Amino acid sequence: MANKINMLKTMGFSLHLIKKILYEYDEDIHLMKFLNMQAAQLQEEINEKQDKLLLINSMIKHLNSQKDASKYTVTVKKIPQRRVVYLRAQIRQYQDETLLWRRLSKIIHDQNIRLSYPHFNIAVFHEEDVQNQKIDVEVQKSISGDYENLQEANLKISKEQTVASFIYEGSYNKLSEVNETVAHWILDNDYELNGSQFNIYHISPEEANESADLLTEICFPVKKKMHRIIKQSYRLYPYISVNQLS
Repeated sequence: MANKINMLKTMGFSLHLIKKILYEYDEDIHLMKFLNMQAAQLQEEINEKQDKLLLINSMIKHLNSQKDASKYTVTVKKIPQRRVVYLRAQIRQYQDETLLWRRLSKIIHDQNIRLSYPHFNIAVFHEEDVQNQKIDVEVQKSISGDYENLQEANLKISKEQTVASFIYEGSYNKLSEVNETVAHWILDNDYELNGSQFNIYHISPEEANESADLLTEICFPVKKKMHRIIKQSYRLYPYISVNQLS
């Protein structure tokens, strides 16, 4: 009996409540049912508090991203259509992107491929498989001329894209944080993603003397959210029914 009392005290029950519990649940099987009910109720309270904590942390993160967004000038612009030579492969980590650039540069040099101006040194991040440590990356440069017998690389026409763009100066160690900031900007400004995110390397590691000199344009292909377009149409054509706006 003393052992039960000590355990119930440790659980946070008052002496008055312990006395009542032991009186009403005098057999172990009844006490066990009571404790199971208490455990379920406590677990429900814990789950509710965890959900609230997630919401609080999410709000803090969002407010920080809005504060950080003021440091960047995000613009919506068009990246023109261009003819590109490219390599696409799966790499294990983002640092391995350098290997693809080396391969592409060698192919361009060995096969006398003429680059157009601007070069549009672009890395497209198609997909990331975290579980299998695979990142689907495509590196490309814009070119002039046609090359029918190209070996080891591919050619294509990269179509014009509307993007949310911003220029980032400095090392790459904060790119994930910056990407998240711009993702919030896209949501807050009634846009949605419309393709794979890509980087334009205006000053790459090959050209920069130190990391502070790196200049990267982060681009997210976007389009206006459909509900926004419909509502704008409604203002122009008020005979559209309200049900069509949902």
